[in-house]
This record gives sequence, structure tokens and C-alpha cells, in this order.
Amino acid sequence: MTNLLGLILAFAISAGQLIRIPFANGGITILDITITFFCLWGLLKIKLQLRKPPARITAALIFISLAIASLVLTPLHLKLNEYITGFLYIIRFALYILIAWLIFSDAFGDFRKSLQKTLLLAGISFAVLGFLQFIFLPDLRFLSTSGWDPHYYRTVSTFLDPNFAGAFLVLTLILIFQNLAMAKKWNTLFFIITYAALLTTFSRSSYFMFLVSGLTFSLSKKSKKYVIITLLLFTFLLLSFQIYNRLVATPRNINREQSASLRLNTWQQGFQIFQKNPILGIGFNTYRYAIREYSLGDEQFLKSHGASSNDSSLLFVASTTGILGLISYLYFLWTLIKSSTGKNLILISGLTGLLIHSFFANSFFYPPILAWIMIISTIPKK
Repeated sequence: MTNLLGLILAFAISAGQLIRIPFANGGITILDITITFFCLWGLLKIKLQLRKPPARITAALIFISLAIASLVLTPLHLKLNEYITGFLYIIRFALYILIAWLIFSDAFGDFRKSLQKTLLLAGISFAVLGFLQFIFLPDLRFLSTSGWDPHYYRTVSTFLDPNFAGAFLVLTLILIFQNLAMAKKWNTLFFIITYAALLTTFSRSSYFMFLVSGLTFSLSKKSKKYVIITLLLFTFLLLSFQIYNRLVATPRNINREQSASLRLNTWQQGFQIFQKNPILGIGFNTYRYAIREYSLGDEQFLKSHGASSNDSSLLFVASTTGILGLISYLYFLWTLIKSSTGKNLILISGLTGLLIHSFFANSFFYPPILAWIMIISTIPKK
């Protein structure tokens, strides 16, 4: 049963956006459905007898409460279906927190001991699928009609986004780093595949996440060898980005600098929304509706997937749940870091890197990454 649960979860994570039900400018993915099923099954198994929540779960529950309050007291003029959409996304976030609480409560028996292998399987599968996409379907500009960004010769894998894909590949590399340190078989091959997939995302934010996560891991291990390896691999990533720009992007008039300008615009947009209602925000997951009501984006932008959130996770939290929500969310992150210090090197390495990455993409709220964080936080300390 444990192996079956692991395979189901690994499949759901690695499937990304390929299996999804369109819903309110977004979608319900196979991972959302899987997490919901696991939560219901887990609650039935333990007959609702959850253990006393650890600090990280309590902190998350505080943030969820403020997210609900922000939606109920929103200053926006929302339709009933828009209120429902916002509330459903709060439920989704809550389910990803609940799955960690259930694992902590041993609702799935020995499954807790195989979680690291499950995430490693998901990551390797994701990297392989990304390679296949890069080789056989490099031109994804046709997806722009469905609201996705038009990427060309970049690994996006099943997430259909190179930045989120890159972040998840870095998290997978951390898992492999841990296994390399223990000299486990096949890990060198796994590392090469995953690193190559990361390289071909040509995502600068993911490259810098690799640097920060790699150095955090290396310094925590007090390993000069890993520090040198991390720096060399990071340098190669930057050189590869320059080669991509010269040989692929520039000849085809793909302006990579434009993405930096657009990101700056979204930061300014998020700060403007935050200023409208700084105490409790404009309501969790009502970002798209705020852009519409405050006339901060045109009709084409409102139809895109990017209109649903800010490119910075912390600005997204501040603008939608205000300063109260931001403080509670920072406390949640702090409890995760505090619980992992000296105990869970994988989690703290992933979180430090994601803190950097989250300034350039809303990575903390991306479901597969949120699932990774919460699942890793429950792995038994060795």
C-alpha cells in the first residue's frame, strides 16, 4: 500500500498542468484532486483524531484564518462566483497544509518513511518529461492563445512555465545532493539529468535559487568540496544562459530583458494594490479582480494566467491579505525554518533558495512546490 500511495502522489506531482479541469481562469489539477482524496481518506482512517499541531501547522492555520477574513471584508465589488472562487483557493491551500498535519499524525502508517523517495521519483520523472518536451516540442508559442507565456527552446516540462519548473528541479537536486553525500547508487545519473533539465529552463531566478540552496546545503555540511561544486555548476549555468541568448533568443528577436521590465511592472502593480487596503488587503486570491477594478491592466492581461497573482510571493500576500496576513505568513515561514534548523537540511536548503526565487515568481503558492515543502517538513529526522 505504501508503494502504491507513493506512485500515485509522484504521478500527481509530475503530471503538473497536463491533467487539469479548467475553472475560473485557472484549473483544478490532478494533484489537487489527489491531495483532497488523501486528506479525506486520512481523516477517516484516524477518525478525525489529529495530533496536536506542531508550530508550523498552527502558524499556517493563523494565516488561513486571516485569508478568510480578508476575503469576507474585501473592499472589492465582487460577484458571488468571484467570492466562491477566492474561497475555493483558500480551501486548496488549507488542504495542502492538512496533508502535512495528517502525515504528522501517522494517518498513512509507514508512508511517512518513504516520502523522500516519492518526491525524488516525482522530480526525476518531471526532469525526464522536461527533456522530452525540450527535444520534441521546443516551440510552445501556440499556448499563448490559452493564456500561457509563449516559450521557445526552454524546458517547461509539465508545469508549462520555466521558472516554476526550474524551482522544482532545484528542489529535486537538493534531494539528490543529500543522496550523493550518502553515496547511493544511480544518483550521479539522476543528478546529471536533473541539472541538464534545470540548465535548459534558462531561468535566471532558478539559477540563483540553485546557488543559494546549494551553498546553504554545502555550508551546513561544512563541505568545501560541495561549495566548489556548487560555484562551478552555477558558473556553467550563467555561461549557458549567455550562449542561449546569443544563439537562440537574439536571432529570433526574443527579448529576455523585456521579462525583467514586466516583472518590475508587476511589483509596482502589487504595491499599488497593497496601498489601497494595507491592513487586511483586498481579499485572498482576488488579485485578478483588483487589477480589473483599479484599472491596472488591459483586457488581454486579465485573460492571462499571470493576472491571478503577483510575481513576488510576499507582495502577493501583502496585497491580498494586508500587513496582518504578511506578518502571519512570515511567521509561518519562520516556523518552517526554525523546525528544520540542524534537523532537516533538505527543507532549510529548499526554503532559503525559494525565498530568493519567490521575489521573481509566486513560487511559495505554486501547488507542487507547496506540496513539496509541506511533505518534506514531515519527514522523520534521522
